[in-house]
Amino acid sequence: MFSRSSRHQCIIVVAFMLANLTDVSSAFLLSVPRTKAGSLAMFSTNQPSEETNHLMAAPTIVPEQAANIRVIYESDAVLAIDKPPTIAHHNSDDEMGIVSCVRHLQQEKKIHYQGRLYSVHRLDRVTSGILLFAKSSEIANELSEAFRNKSVTKYYVALTNKKPKKKQGWVKGDMAQSRRKAWKLTNTSKNPAMTRFFTAGLGKCRLGGTDDWADLDGFDSEQEDGVDAKNLLPKTMILFRPHTGKTHQLRVAAKSLSMPILGDETYGDAKEAKTMKRTFLHALALHVNVKGEDITICNFPSSWFESDADSEDVDSDEGNGMKEVLQSLLVKHCDNAAISQMI
Repeated sequence: MFSRSSRHQCIIVVAFMLANLTDVSSAFLLSVPRTKAGSLAMFSTNQPSEETNHLMAAPTIVPEQAANIRVIYESDAVLAIDKPPTIAHHNSDDEMGIVSCVRHLQQEKKIHYQGRLYSVHRLDRVTSGILLFAKSSEIANELSEAFRNKSVTKYYVALTNKKPKKKQGWVKGDMAQSRRKAWKLTNTSKNPAMTRFFTAGLGKCRLGGTDDWADLDGFDSEQEDGVDAKNLLPKTMILFRPHTGKTHQLRVAAKSLSMPILGDETYGDAKEAKTMKRTFLHALALHVNVKGEDITICNFPSSWFESDADSEDVDSDEGNGMKEVLQSLLVKHCDNAAISQMI
């Protein structure tokens, strides 16, 4: 710690340095923190952090899927988009994340609202669906608090090529990091992830003629790269109602139920997943009240419902039958009146 005279000398030195800085942009920030005793700590010159440098050198590559971003809900307080799969939340070294993509679309006038948007929650890179933004810092704080306090009702839908051992129930347990950035459930319940799930068989529902499905030329070939094409057919639809918001929570829950989500390379069969164009997990519905405004959004994954024109079991004009399965699941199990009214 400095004596009173030393403290006075330091202040004079700092004042002199600041008075003689001619190139402010090249100057380092001088920090003069205080210790608990109230005396001045040592001065430090803080170089720009790696995080700051990363933000300064923003990536310029716009993901191809960014063209599919569309606004699905807007009010004076919030704006929501339908996030495509395969776009991360944050920027990578060379590619924009979803937040930067939205700003880019604003600059291109492809999103009508031109004001600042505040991110209030996240979706995994592999997850598509509802992503909500606030239009002011005040609303952003309110929404962030609502997500933390579990006062936001959320529903997700997923597809799996497995049959359920239980048709419905709960998945509860603490989550811990596993290998290669994956997570796992533990047997403890100190701060558990909690997920309600409901399932329905897909019967004769066929995957449609959309780029979402697979790199296979249809599903008639027996094998490709050691993967039986028949194993890529979804057998079950899962409706998730998460009561907490942990990283990879629903994907880990699906794995724990022996029903890994179709196309999930991290928690499912990696070889099978690599033949798919995406992971079939979608943020389906959301309800929250903020500042007296009831925000209710329901956004079906319409590309999942396209019919297979070659199938003799399904009328291509009526879709592949999955939409009706999803509607039935929501009618039976949705516990939010506002969302139920939108089905």
